[in-house]
Amino acid sequence: GSGGGGKNKDKFVPYRDSVLTWLLKDNLGGNSKTVMLATLSPAADNYEETLSTLRYADRAKRIVNHAVVNEDPNARIIRELRKEVETLREMLKHATGSNFGDMKRVDIHDKLAESENLMKQISQTWEEKLEKTEQIQSERQQALEKMGISVQDSGIKVEKNKYYLVNLNADPSLNELLVYYLKEETLIGGRSSSGSKQPDIQLLGLGIQPEHCLITIEDGELYMEPIENARCCVNGSVMSGKTALHHGDRILWGNHHFFRVNCPKSATNSTTLGASEPQTPAHHLDYYHAQEELMQNELSNNPIQAAISRLEKQHEEDKQVALEKQRQEYEKQFQQLRNILSPTTPYAPYAPYDPFRLGKLPPNTPTGQLRVEKWAQERDEMFKRSLGQLKTDIVRANALVQEANVLAEEMDKQTKFSVTLQIPPANLSPNRKRGAFVSEPAILVRRMNSGSQIWSMEKLENKLIDMRDMYQDYKERHLAAMEEAKAKSDPFYESQENHNLIGVANIFLEVLFHDVKLEYHTPIISQQGEVAGRLQVEISRVAGTFPQDRMCESASESSGISHEDDEDSPDTPSPPPPTNSNQISCRISIKQASGLPLYLSNFVFCQYSFWNHEVAVVPATNQEVAGHNQNITFKFDHEADYVVTMNEEFMEHCTDGALSIEVWGHRSVGFSRMKDWEVEQQQAKARSLADRWAELSRKIELWVEIHELNDNGDWAPVEVQCARDMLTGGVYQLRQGFQRRVMVRVKPVQNSGTLPIICQSIINVSMGCVTVRSKLQKPMDSYQEEDLTVLRDKWSEALGRRRQYLDQQIQRLINKDDKTEQEKEREQSLVNQWVSLTEERNAVLVPAPGSGIPGAPASWDPPLGMEPHVPVLFLDLNADDLSTQGLSNDEVPLAGLNSILPKEHGNKFYNLQIIQHLDKDICAICSWDSSIHDCSALNRITEANERVYLILKTTVRLSHPAPMDLVLRKRLALNIYKRQSFTDRLKKLRIGRAESLSLQSGVTYEVVSNIPKASEELEDRESLAQIAATGDDCSASDGETYIEKYTKGVSAVESILTLDRLRQSVAVKELEQVRGPALSMRKTASVPNFSQVRDVRIIPTATTTTTIDTTFPWSLPFCGPVRSDGAFILYVSLYERVAVVRSALGCLVFC
Repeated sequence: GSGGGGKNKDKFVPYRDSVLTWLLKDNLGGNSKTVMLATLSPAADNYEETLSTLRYADRAKRIVNHAVVNEDPNARIIRELRKEVETLREMLKHATGSNFGDMKRVDIHDKLAESENLMKQISQTWEEKLEKTEQIQSERQQALEKMGISVQDSGIKVEKNKYYLVNLNADPSLNELLVYYLKEETLIGGRSSSGSKQPDIQLLGLGIQPEHCLITIEDGELYMEPIENARCCVNGSVMSGKTALHHGDRILWGNHHFFRVNCPKSATNSTTLGASEPQTPAHHLDYYHAQEELMQNELSNNPIQAAISRLEKQHEEDKQVALEKQRQEYEKQFQQLRNILSPTTPYAPYAPYDPFRLGKLPPNTPTGQLRVEKWAQERDEMFKRSLGQLKTDIVRANALVQEANVLAEEMDKQTKFSVTLQIPPANLSPNRKRGAFVSEPAILVRRMNSGSQIWSMEKLENKLIDMRDMYQDYKERHLAAMEEAKAKSDPFYESQENHNLIGVANIFLEVLFHDVKLEYHTPIISQQGEVAGRLQVEISRVAGTFPQDRMCESASESSGISHEDDEDSPDTPSPPPPTNSNQISCRISIKQASGLPLYLSNFVFCQYSFWNHEVAVVPATNQEVAGHNQNITFKFDHEADYVVTMNEEFMEHCTDGALSIEVWGHRSVGFSRMKDWEVEQQQAKARSLADRWAELSRKIELWVEIHELNDNGDWAPVEVQCARDMLTGGVYQLRQGFQRRVMVRVKPVQNSGTLPIICQSIINVSMGCVTVRSKLQKPMDSYQEEDLTVLRDKWSEALGRRRQYLDQQIQRLINKDDKTEQEKEREQSLVNQWVSLTEERNAVLVPAPGSGIPGAPASWDPPLGMEPHVPVLFLDLNADDLSTQGLSNDEVPLAGLNSILPKEHGNKFYNLQIIQHLDKDICAICSWDSSIHDCSALNRITEANERVYLILKTTVRLSHPAPMDLVLRKRLALNIYKRQSFTDRLKKLRIGRAESLSLQSGVTYEVVSNIPKASEELEDRESLAQIAATGDDCSASDGETYIEKYTKGVSAVESILTLDRLRQSVAVKELEQVRGPALSMRKTASVPNFSQVRDVRIIPTATTTTTIDTTFPWSLPFCGPVRSDGAFILYVSLYERVAVVRSALGCLVFC
């Protein structure tokens, strides 16, 4: 039995578990057909067995076996296909001529063709399949040859007697892998549309046109002719016409397709290039060589490269001048020695002559001279190394810019990228990296009708990732991808920058070695190398001492605290004491910033890092105008103490480094009248109307509570019953005959606009205009359109003037015959402005819901108790400085007075006595006696079908955006009832406070300061500067180019830092002199030794000299006149003399 079961012993058969079933298990399932005969016994003794047999037979009848005919699978498929074909043919015969029948006929035809094709494939013989496989292999080989791969029996092979191209790739595994054979006429192009000519060599990628160029072989010579708007480069030079190609030439198609030309040996011998083997080119003709020569050719006409060359040349000239002056000084000293000393006078051969002090040991020993020469050599090597790094960075930046420009052109982004120089924030301080160049490459981004932006190379590299992804989607889905791209952020241009660096202020840490408290107005150096303001900083060491060889020799060595600290008030917090003698405590105070640029004087803050402690500082108070329409002062009042563990690294940092404080600000409008600097320096604002109005608007919430005395004698707010048909936010439930108070609260809404609104206090509250209406009448609210009408009229008037101007300018350019490229761009810009103007005119009267334009239907879910409609209050301020118009200085303007509500005319208001102001919020509590209105509706119980309305009017004092008063109105709905019955109380306790009950109601106002400046101007300011902004080497009004200005700024940074360090060091010395007896300072390279200074002399030259600036804080005359080139001489001591020469880099050369 088990052997007969074989491999089916584990097969489950759905019969009962019995010996009979086990014996018949191979015959009861599968393809077997089993007939079972059940025998029964009529005897009563066999009743149980008979019943069991009947049950078994009943279960067996329910089992269904599906028999399968044994046949070949291929024969079965053929049989089924034939049957399907016959069925489809029968269906075709009976198909009708209706539309449904035609559709059915087509469907049947498709199924029939598919079935016949399948049957034909299955019926093929092995010979037919082999022939078809060979045909497919032949087509595949042809396709590989078209892709540049020549495959033979022995593998990939190159034929030497043909012209061909070899690809160049940065990846060694992909370099020289593809071989393209050239025919008499070879068309190179990208993916072409159906119906157009197919290219012989198809390339895919950025910058490849459908028909890119044509390569021809004429009389044994190879020529390439680029097609219009196709980028083709030969040996790094861009080709615009038919060009002859030679063996070994490097070709660039598009943005990154590099190839090398290989000519047959016979053709190569006939040329002047020699007869090297085509398949074994020289080693230097690789991908990197081709890319480098392309970049060098592009940089040859680049103004940045020219500026760097001028910088390098100027450095060499300055070095030669310094060496020549040093030689003249040595000759002068030698001549003085020969003229004064007699031959019989004995003197040490190593002691040079000093006319001021004889007999002192000089520093001009051979060792000192070698040390100076070594320092000069190291500095020269550092300059050359940093200059080489700058050139490498420029090559890399140009590669990134080239790819970004091609991507922008392919996707029609109207954005131009170029390379420029800028001073990074890290290089605006003396803590910059050793050997680094002061400036670095940056990316200048320009877009038509928009301002320019400066990006770093790292930022462009990150943006390129998004650009490539967007380009791939653009190529694959085109229109669909463009629609999605509009909804996403644009990686080619940032519509608005959040913050901008005003500059960096540096306070040198050398003061920590002295027991003084230095308070200094350090200059804020901008990225253009200019002083952009002053930052008042105070720094001192309040506890702990440095080692004696690292600090001044104090008269009182036992005290580590300066005398100024002893005079502080008792309220001054004591510094944290050092935990051990190896620690010091430093105090840094940032008081205020003044003289900041007006266009960056918004949301100013500063940040600094002191020995790995990063701190951000924001102004503690509001900014104050320091002068009439000039500067703004920001008070920070920041003070922090730091405990630092002393080590060699920290002491070196204090010796040579500085505390660099970055000052940041947002670009804004409103502090002064529009100047010409806005054209170049102001951040380009977003073009959408919502962004324009968001800068000029802000929402304010007005909440009102009515308080009554409760059973405990406390003032508690009454309930406000909210309902959908109540537009006032709810109905106040007032008890008859009770005393009442009204609490009014005003607060600006967060994230509702950027208009700076600051509410100082509520100065007046009045109520009146009691109105009784039926519930069947239209409900009333606090909405009015008085100010909105004034705003729209003024907006429409400004748009009308602008449209008239644009029509005149466009007509003038259209009638001009010969237009330059700049005039064409200006014409296009004016047309775009005219289209935007049309959309803006449509938005005046019919703004889209939720568009952010004043008067647009609100698309929001108001909170409980808030009115759904948002009225507009128009302040009508001056767009230049956000000041009030036509009022004297003593008169406080009042806005919103004429914004009356419906049913308000001719009604009397009663002022309420303000009994309390809350300091936490802008809130006032008033006493309200409803009997003063002399209205029965406020004294009697309100009927069920009545509604009682009255208007609350409050006056709010504003300090920003301008000192003025603002009148806000809120319509209140009241319901007077008698004392609640016991049933009402039980019902209230059982139901609880429902969601429709509140304790207050409110209204939201949208406050608009003025019409957008862009709407009032006749033309965009950016379009007026379009011509100057599009040129790489455009000249400014003073004749200097952009790069020349930046080179000058680089020099100014070093000058400012060096002279400011001298000023701070002198200020420290003066503080020590005032503090106590004279202290001997350690000698440094930046601070002269005051105890030995006696005289000052100038280097005698023919150049013009000027006197030193009177602001230079030197009390002792140790510095002489300063020459026009910045050279002057310092007598640090009677035997030390230093000549300072300013180079083009702004560095100081000490000779």
